Amino acid sequence: MSSERQMTEPSHKVGTKLLFENDRVRVWEMHLRPGELSTRHIHDADYLFVYLTKSKLALLRESEPIETSEEPAGFVQYTDVGPGIVHAVENVGTDDHREILVELKGPSRSAHPRQPETNEPR
Repeated sequence: MSSERQMTEPSHKVGTKLLFENDRVRVWEMHLRPGELSTRHIHDADYLFVYLTKSKLALLRESEPIETSEEPAGFVQYTDVGPGIVHAVENVGTDDHREILVELKGPSRSAHPRQPETNEPR
């Protein structure tokens, strides 16, 4: 990440398009073309996402090594964010990435970020 990017405040826009919102949830679509980078954003609400496509993504967090993962369509992940998680995501695959992300409004159920839960064996 560039130093300019690290200095800017993270966005609360955790997807590319807000699809639905009420007093309990916020539902986003995330669409990244190959080589496209999401905005640097903060998750301050526990959330889950479902991949609509097979995807290869790089997770970019400040002061941490880049993590790359490749997951199938139908991959689900749930994350307790604690006080918040800041990152950006880059599509490092050869196909478009699409997911639906659901934020659960209200305080996190955890005081600290916890290891995400998924539907895939690890």
